Amino acid sequence: MTFARNGWYCAALTAEVGDTPMARRILNQPIMLVRDAVGDVRAIGDRCPHRFAPLHQGVRDDDTIECPYHGLRFDLNGACVFNPHGQGRIPAAAHVPSYPVVERDGVIWLWPGDPDLADPNQITDLQLIDRGGRPPVSGYLMMPVDYRLVLDNLMDLSHAAYIHAGTLSPSRARRESQYDSDETSIRVHTQMRDVEAPSSQALYFGDPKGDYHSDIEWVFPGTLRQRLAMTDTDGDPDAGAVTRNAHLITPETETSTHYFWIHTRNRRTDDTAIDERTRTIITNAFRTEDEPMIAACQNYMDGAEFFSLQPLYLETDYAGTRCRRAIEKRIESEARRAAVREPEHVGAA
Repeated sequence: MTFARNGWYCAALTAEVGDTPMARRILNQPIMLVRDAVGDVRAIGDRCPHRFAPLHQGVRDDDTIECPYHGLRFDLNGACVFNPHGQGRIPAAAHVPSYPVVERDGVIWLWPGDPDLADPNQITDLQLIDRGGRPPVSGYLMMPVDYRLVLDNLMDLSHAAYIHAGTLSPSRARRESQYDSDETSIRVHTQMRDVEAPSSQALYFGDPKGDYHSDIEWVFPGTLRQRLAMTDTDGDPDAGAVTRNAHLITPETETSTHYFWIHTRNRRTDDTAIDERTRTIITNAFRTEDEPMIAACQNYMDGAEFFSLQPLYLETDYAGTRCRRAIEKRIESEARRAAVREPEHVGAA
């Protein structure tokens, strides 16, 4: 098992899902997302159980979808409701999975594991800055890398002083960091004092220099909450130019990752030109700086398991290592639970 399945993952941003069915592979499972007749998001398996055709390519009729290959029709709970062939008998196995989904904070959250365990109260509050009725600046990338390498990248932001020097981070400044963790979350707080404001913060911080504060927290399974602040020297971070961001990491396959990001700020909030400049800076950083480096690391791992390569451990690796171990622990727990349930299932069969 490569993924922990019992958790809320971002399947899409709210604006991505409409009346036309869309496909998204999540934890290596093909899933169809669509809004039903009353506007609620529904998620069902996208692979027809007959000859494995992609259902999202079929014809939608009210709250049913017709398989484009042989015309079996499925409702949005995943059950086959019409068979146009022979006597029209619907086989007992004619169904696809249905997944719990919740729409909140501009995000479509999906639970790919045991639906009986899906508690919406476990969805992480993103703690974004309120923009009223205006949508936040956001984006989506599909990165051709293992999701755990993406989490490594975000939980050790010391790389930003090198890869993102001057844009998302001050360049090679002295970092003061503190770490904290529990079973389901890991937190890193960093300060860089009396540094030049990077271009991303200079958009709404008036002075050329100040203190740079970075807080990032991972919450199982793939939600990262981030606060960045530029302040006057020795200033209160909450009184500075603050951005609150969410990084939502969802595995597509073992070697590809859905990366969703959301950005909010407390200054010049109505300036759409800054919205677009921010979108350009963030997209460029992820696509042309982070992604090529992470992909190069994955390539040089030659398919080996991460810890089998005995990676050198630095103080800044605390959060990334704890994150990997926490996910491993969840995967092992799910595997044990499945092993206990399997004999019961076989016996019943």
